[in-house]
Amino acid sequence: MTDKVHDNKLQILGKLAASLTHEIKNPLSVLKLNLEYLKLSKEKFDEETNECIEASLEAADIINQLIHNTLEFSRKNKDDFEECNLNDIIGKAINITKGIANKKNILINLNLDKNIDLIKVNETNILQVFVNIISNGIEASQENSKIFINSFSENGNVCAEVVDEGVGIKEEDFDKIFDEFYTNKQGGTGLGLSVCKTILDEHEAMFNLCNNNPKGTTFSIKFKA
Repeated sequence: MTDKVHDNKLQILGKLAASLTHEIKNPLSVLKLNLEYLKLSKEKFDEETNECIEASLEAADIINQLIHNTLEFSRKNKDDFEECNLNDIIGKAINITKGIANKKNILINLNLDKNIDLIKVNETNILQVFVNIISNGIEASQENSKIFINSFSENGNVCAEVVDEGVGIKEEDFDKIFDEFYTNKQGGTGLGLSVCKTILDEHEAMFNLCNNNPKGTTFSIKFKA
């Protein structure tokens, strides 16, 4: 009975997502046009405001691509995979999330290996993964803390780690953390890490989430080069 209820939820969610994608397109187009209009007058704004406008445009592009991916979900092929630099993807994710990091005065510390190989991925989807993971780390962290993001090569794999100083994960939650609809956040959907898992599985990427000592979590990902 539980499985049937879960399947029904997924079917309803699928129909809702398909409907929402059409409804989101028009206001998203208006939002992007207004941001591009503001960008034309960038000389009137300070550097921080221009960075916010640029980050918002990148976020709008991600939303637009996610809409496209949702509409094309049934295709599920690897035609849209291309060689990408993981460091560039991480950089874009930081630009998108630095606004919420700045609000909590959280410092993002980068240690990126410039010599890592390119990886063949869907860039938008992997960007979505890193935006989600970094955002989770920021939400879980106290003000004035740090998040460490590393990239490196290991045994022929291209690897990344996102390490936060947050509250960590309860032991009883580890088996459920990637399940659809599971969340311990107030107002959360329980889809964030589930979507990350789906994307990484499609890329045949290995990933792990573990608690640190004395606090925080590490999300590690390994891509085949």
